[in-house]
Amino acid sequence: MVLILTIAIGGALGSVLRYELSKLLQAKAGLNFPVGTLVVNFLACFFIGLFFSYLVEKMNVSPGMRAFLITGFLGGFSTFSTFSYESYYLLVNGELLKFVLYILGSVGGGIFMTLLGYNLGRVL
Repeated sequence: MVLILTIAIGGALGSVLRYELSKLLQAKAGLNFPVGTLVVNFLACFFIGLFFSYLVEKMNVSPGMRAFLITGFLGGFSTFSTFSYESYYLLVNGELLKFVLYILGSVGGGIFMTLLGYNLGRVL
């Protein structure tokens, strides 16, 4: 139960930071393009790589801290970081077909499911 609460707290903090940072960046950019979300996703990708390589592999932080930072905080900050890391993992392990299928399936499937949900919401 403590681990679940740890993840939940990290997720809440990451979500709030994502919202505030994205809003701030969008206002600063002043563009009709989701700059805030794009930058947040890039930052999350950078930090998931950093956290895995440095905190997990070099410092060997506790499972609770990993859950807080990676699953909770970065999960709340942007699930795109998890997608990016998993794609990278497939690529560096020589799983090229899985890599391509995962990317195309995730992006294409995500867009399709958004379209499906949007249209369902319109008819309900």
